[in-house]
Amino acid sequence: MSCSDDFLDRFPEDAASDATFFTKASDFENFANGLYGVAIRRRGQSNHFETLDSNTDNVVTASIYTGIYERNNPSIASQTDGTWNNNYSYIRSVNYMLNNQDKLLARDATGDHFIGEGYFMRAMFYFNLLQRFGGVPYIDEVLGTESEDLYKPRESREFIATKIIEDLDEAISLLQWQGTAPAVQGRINKEAALHLKTRVGLYEGSWERYHGIKGTPFAVSGSDGSVFLNAAVDAGNALMAKQGNTIYIGPAGDEYSRMFNNDDGGSLPGVFLARDYNVALGQGGNRPRGAITPPFSLTKSAVDNYLMSDGLPQEISTVTAGVDIANQNSVINTRDPRLRQTLYAPDRGQRQDFFANLNISAEGVRGIYWPAGYNRLVSPGYFVLKGAPLTTVTIDLNDIDDVIYRYGESLLNYAEAKAILGTITQTDIDNTVNVLRGRVGAANMNLATVNGWNITYLEKDGYDPSADNIVNEIRRERRMELMLEGFRSDDLKRWAVYEDVINGYIPVSAYYQELVDYHNIDQNLIDSQWAPGTWSEVKYFEGSNSGQVNGYLTPLWQEPDFNSPTSDGYYIEPGRDYLNSIPQVEIEHYLDKANVELTQNPGWI
Repeated sequence: MSCSDDFLDRFPEDAASDATFFTKASDFENFANGLYGVAIRRRGQSNHFETLDSNTDNVVTASIYTGIYERNNPSIASQTDGTWNNNYSYIRSVNYMLNNQDKLLARDATGDHFIGEGYFMRAMFYFNLLQRFGGVPYIDEVLGTESEDLYKPRESREFIATKIIEDLDEAISLLQWQGTAPAVQGRINKEAALHLKTRVGLYEGSWERYHGIKGTPFAVSGSDGSVFLNAAVDAGNALMAKQGNTIYIGPAGDEYSRMFNNDDGGSLPGVFLARDYNVALGQGGNRPRGAITPPFSLTKSAVDNYLMSDGLPQEISTVTAGVDIANQNSVINTRDPRLRQTLYAPDRGQRQDFFANLNISAEGVRGIYWPAGYNRLVSPGYFVLKGAPLTTVTIDLNDIDDVIYRYGESLLNYAEAKAILGTITQTDIDNTVNVLRGRVGAANMNLATVNGWNITYLEKDGYDPSADNIVNEIRRERRMELMLEGFRSDDLKRWAVYEDVINGYIPVSAYYQELVDYHNIDQNLIDSQWAPGTWSEVKYFEGSNSGQVNGYLTPLWQEPDFNSPTSDGYYIEPGRDYLNSIPQVEIEHYLDKANVELTQNPGWI
């Protein structure tokens, strides 16, 4: 976290108790400003593309990701949890603001807007808690130290989700549309609230539906999730009526990816809210380096998920037969164009030249060469371009904005909700999926054609074998469009396929022999990239500095659970790891102070 993030993370204390405060719209604006640093960010992250999908089947790094390596780990609840503590602190601050709204002397559109920001923030903070813990105690007032409501028991997850939707509906009614004062660039707006409602509605609706069908310990008795799925559809309809088919389209060849390499993300069409970074103002971002250095790679699983260039899955596409798996260019360039805009294909040229041409320092950028002994990783396999800074002060400090709420996700939330409900039409697909595909010139999706495909969908890939093809193809579309943006883990959990995908999973990346052939070349060429003697090893030696599984590179080649086709792979506890434990300190505090039981989540002790 950068120093600027530390500053932004401060939130207002309840010190503004003067009788004259909250009498003007500007008072609500100033109070809300103090919460923006914690409200306008991805949940729990500031540097996202390196980390947000690391706990899924999308990403592989040189280190085991402990969040999905739970084999033999005891089910002992954590003593405390920052998500619990912080979000309740933020909720208390928002409650203080909202509980004082009756003091506002002149209630007009401006004052309403800032009050609407408060409702939006409270919804978002409770959504953070819902995703991590499920149902939690619900508090919408500022409580004194002796209040009995300090020890309210947990509400059901359905109750919390309902309250979140209610807050979002209130926010939607009060907020201005983006670009209409005071909803200027960088401020919460009506579009962002509608967007968040599609996210919450899809999340809770699909969670209740799929966990209910499977009868998991996390199911909501008596609910099929349709109320929340319809809330997502309603919000999507309102948002689409305003936004239409307007999305950001970048320059040729970067129509999709430039959104994530942009230093003015908040101004782009279809970006409803972005976290702004500006080095000159002392608020630089420590963003992922992407293709500049090789900290992580897409997995073979992620790459294989992308449709072929004819719009068909690789299992039934004729394009697949012409792919040379030993050539990254062939693998990348024969698929949906979004893959090429997510990865740095070798045919782009030497990486140090690419970045030098953008007036970016080539320090640390040495073509595809990387010392074999570096962090046990010769190369990640695939270099990631999405999110790599294309304008920078240094590779560790730059102006690249973090696009947090964008229309592309809204459209997919809407399409999936309608597909689950069984009400999706070709018009819906044309207004959602095909808008996203049209931006990059990808083949359109046709509902009747998709449902006629003879294809087997497997839970181990995140699919629902019992569902119509269209449901699974929207899941695929979601994985392609939202790759590396941090949705995959929550998607696997709400679809109730988390253990099916993760348990036994051995992540690999690119074709191993291609990398061996490329690296193990003429020593003089290697020395032209690296000063002689600077690095003791540059070449690949299987079992010495690199490894492969079934012909594909594994950065985890030294780990027994990941270095062969018969290894055990990753593991999560199916009856436990869909939710985090309720902090033990909270449970004990409830009992000691009020003799109230704060129940623990399934599988935790």
